[in-house]
Amino acid sequence: MIPARASSLLLTAIVPLAVAACDTLRKPLRGFDKPPPGSIVLDEINDANGGTLVVRAMFDLPQTPQTIRPRLNDQDVVYLTSNEGFYDYAQWQMQGWTGGWSSWFRSIKLGTYVLELVDSAGQSWGRAAPIAVGAAGDPFNPSGQLPAVVFAHFDGKVASWNIDPATQDADTSTDEITVTNLVDQDVVVERCLISSGQSSACTSVGTVAAGADLLTVETITSVSSTDDHQALVVHLASDASQSYRRDLLSGPGTPDLGSTCQIERIFVHGTRPRSYYSPTPSSTTFAMSSCYGYGSGPATGP
Repeated sequence: MIPARASSLLLTAIVPLAVAACDTLRKPLRGFDKPPPGSIVLDEINDANGGTLVVRAMFDLPQTPQTIRPRLNDQDVVYLTSNEGFYDYAQWQMQGWTGGWSSWFRSIKLGTYVLELVDSAGQSWGRAAPIAVGAAGDPFNPSGQLPAVVFAHFDGKVASWNIDPATQDADTSTDEITVTNLVDQDVVVERCLISSGQSSACTSVGTVAAGADLLTVETITSVSSTDDHQALVVHLASDASQSYRRDLLSGPGTPDLGSTCQIERIFVHGTRPRSYYSPTPSSTTFAMSSCYGYGSGPATGP
């Protein structure tokens, strides 16, 4: 989902004084009549040939809303707001734990970009490595997995990760899943049989130390989630009840990044309340998927 943008400025165009008062025109504009200096314009209305870049953020913010503004290649992102040619800054209001939040930039000219997030005071909340934006298309109807950037800024951790579909292998029946451990103790990854919603017959995939990664290549099956199937179960080594399950299915549900997700990262951030943006904010979660967040798709919470 894309959070609503903040209210735009109201500008008034006034004709010269020589024009009679009864002829004076007042035309309200949404935003700016030309791109602000130092900005990059994304023309969502007219550009059907651009690419899409997804962004996710795991921020621990105060409960008062914080304005976050994205920059691409050190330029503020500006949208063309209507066919009349008016422009407005892209900015998001975020608060509390933001792990379930996501957005995207559409109609980006194909190329390589550095994404940075800054607050209203200009302070950086993360700067990612360069990532290529290809022609995967619209996030609502992609022709392949979309590139994504995930930011973390919590518990003294400041980091970012690029999810680059171009690095996937040639086997479309498998997903390459990296488990990233952001808690201060060991995490265990197991492959389990899921039957009637319960896990059994688990085998070890590996143990992930604090701050480390574990890569596993998993076969994905096309069966109903009510049928017996395999899943990755990720849990604390010291407490198996704090866990996250990633069903190894190609459905059901519609993932945020389209119908495929061959490159995925699961971030273990510890048990937290689901974010303000989650449809069930009263529940908790232990980890987040770069493809599915806390939302729909094969990945499920504890």
